[in-house]
Amino acid sequence: MNENNFLDDIIRHIDSAGPFDLLIKIIIALVSVIATIAIFNILQVVVGKLLKKRLSPQRTFVIKKSIKYTGFVMAILLMFRSLGLDSSALLGAAGVIGIAVGFASQTTVASCISGFLLLSEKPFEVGDAIMVDTILGAVLSVDILSVKIRTFDNLYVRIPNETLFKSNVINLSRFPVRRLDLMFNVTYQADLEKVKETLLDIANKNPYVLDNPAPIFRVDQFDRSGPAITFNVWFDKSQLLETRTSMYMAIQKRFAEERIELPYQKVDVTMDSQFARQPEKMAREEAF
Repeated sequence: MNENNFLDDIIRHIDSAGPFDLLIKIIIALVSVIATIAIFNILQVVVGKLLKKRLSPQRTFVIKKSIKYTGFVMAILLMFRSLGLDSSALLGAAGVIGIAVGFASQTTVASCISGFLLLSEKPFEVGDAIMVDTILGAVLSVDILSVKIRTFDNLYVRIPNETLFKSNVINLSRFPVRRLDLMFNVTYQADLEKVKETLLDIANKNPYVLDNPAPIFRVDQFDRSGPAITFNVWFDKSQLLETRTSMYMAIQKRFAEERIELPYQKVDVTMDSQFARQPEKMAREEAF
């Protein structure tokens, strides 16, 4: 009913207005639309600059998008007002269409709601390194429908907000200090006190390892290959690769100098004497 009234209103205005009057109304409507969109675009830029240092990038992005969409709605309403059309019929038709689209796009609506919840909860920000299931990378943007991530091998990943909201998210950048767990085995012939002193000395000389919190040395258990050692060191979150690489290189070099052996898998193969003579017997039989 509303759609028919809206179409009838358009036809009635076209028939009643002369060509010149109709042209004037169209020009006024276009100028109103362009001016409204321009004003809201300027407002969007100004608000974005004002909120850049006060709010997080996610909230600033949402406010800017809200201003943009509000500008579009205002431009459409002003356009119909300039043409002398009744916008109430348009709003009624848009409401009916919106309900139909809402039922048809429940996943999109769920992602949109999840996006607002993520923005309010703030489990991560733009630039943070996060892990979602098996995906590890830096957050590029937090949008209404999805989160964009760039993995550390330079892949672009889009994760719907609904999926992200239901998943376990690990934020690797939330706290400024992180811990590196170095786990390995030594042989049973190794002096554990010497192993401990060597590791603490390596950590003390490493420029990336922090003094506070202090490194932790512990023996977890006795495996078949030897005692299982865990050595924990703390470092600045931006120096993960440097800390891990330098620590492993230093451990390998110092253990070789101190004659601390790291066990490796060995396989002993014992052959029965009669099985060892089988190839020779088969060769003689083939000769005859």
